[in-house]
Amino acid sequence: MIATVFGLALLIAAFAAIGRLGGWAADYGTILVYLAFFLWMSIAGRVFWWGADKLIAEARKKSNTGDRR
Repeated sequence: MIATVFGLALLIAAFAAIGRLGGWAADYGTILVYLAFFLWMSIAGRVFWWGADKLIAEARKKSNTGDRR
């Protein structure tokens, strides 16, 4: 649960800063800024999906342990 929320927070932060990328690219260099943004989004997305996969697996495990006759 924590990884999903943390990953989602990282993604929200990236989308909030997306409008500033052009200015940062002008100040610090296009390749550096967009490479850093790509790295940030990759890590954030992976953390989010890792947490989401764990939650889904846990939910499936709980639904499979029900009483079957």
